[in-house]
Amino acid sequence: MGLGESDANARWIGVRRHQAVLVVLGVGILSEWLLSPSAPTSELIVGLALTICAATTYDGLTAGEQLVVALRYCSRSHWSTVSALEFGDEIALWANGDVAFRAYELVHRGRLDLSGRDVINAEALKSLADAAGASRTGQHFSEHVHRQDDDAGTLLALPLGVAAPDGWMKGTNLARRVIGLDDDATSLRLLERFTYLRAPTQLLRVYRVRDFASVPSTRGLLDQVLKSSTPVDLALHVDVVSGSRAQRLSARAVHRVGSDDATSRAVGFRRTARSVRNYERLAQREALVASGRALVRVAVYLLVRASSLDELHRRGDALWRQAHDAGLRLERGRGCQAQWHRAQLPGGLGW
Repeated sequence: MGLGESDANARWIGVRRHQAVLVVLGVGILSEWLLSPSAPTSELIVGLALTICAATTYDGLTAGEQLVVALRYCSRSHWSTVSALEFGDEIALWANGDVAFRAYELVHRGRLDLSGRDVINAEALKSLADAAGASRTGQHFSEHVHRQDDDAGTLLALPLGVAAPDGWMKGTNLARRVIGLDDDATSLRLLERFTYLRAPTQLLRVYRVRDFASVPSTRGLLDQVLKSSTPVDLALHVDVVSGSRAQRLSARAVHRVGSDDATSRAVGFRRTARSVRNYERLAQREALVASGRALVRVAVYLLVRASSLDELHRRGDALWRQAHDAGLRLERGRGCQAQWHRAQLPGGLGW
């Protein structure tokens, strides 16, 4: 069936839950103001404000969500610190929380990797996810591609006690570069701006992939980004849901979409081809989970580095255009740069 829209923002009859609540409240207050001859003007202002907050703007966010992001950005400290210590092949990372992981670097074989080795590596990681899905707690691992000049390295961050597949060797040097630490440094001090981060020697901007659904089936999901002439670091985080919870979530998603379709038809709307395909995709996923396959939640972050603000803008715009042409939909993360930078670090959901 291929990919569909993300399940991160569940929709009810085409709108997100908080949008429905805001619209209902806004329309109710406006109706009260219109029908009541002595209603104060404040009701009109509140009703209009709630209705406007439900409107969708850039990046799929509503105006109300943008307002909350801006208020949080203005009310918090803009300085943050990322610290890391090595204990053999283990790394302990601190950034508003702590997490420990083991770092493995992919053994590149030059052009021999083009002869099917990438498929073998992907199948090994898929088997790793299926094994983690059978556990009671699930697991989280991440894969990072770090580009520097003409060199590139691939890092795999695994929880403690989990062995890496064949083709990966232990090593912490690449992990330090992915985090952004110099050779002898143990911490990184960052200053958050609304659209980027300022590190001691460079500027950073983090993008998040919102949707893969528009990528043609003949292309790899991230091929165009990895082949970009713009130096981009890629972080792919995979959160494996435990077996029993995965079955509940997949069954609930099928029930939600089926109920929405039934409600839409009851009020006179026809069932669209898009809704039919979405229902079939979720039903297929439920069957796969029931047969023992892992249910995973995926987050993909793209990190752009530059030495000046002008260069950062140029690289960011080039990445945005190239990702859009490849079928990827990105989010800019305005007001969330520090949070997204922590989220894309190796180790995963430790914050």
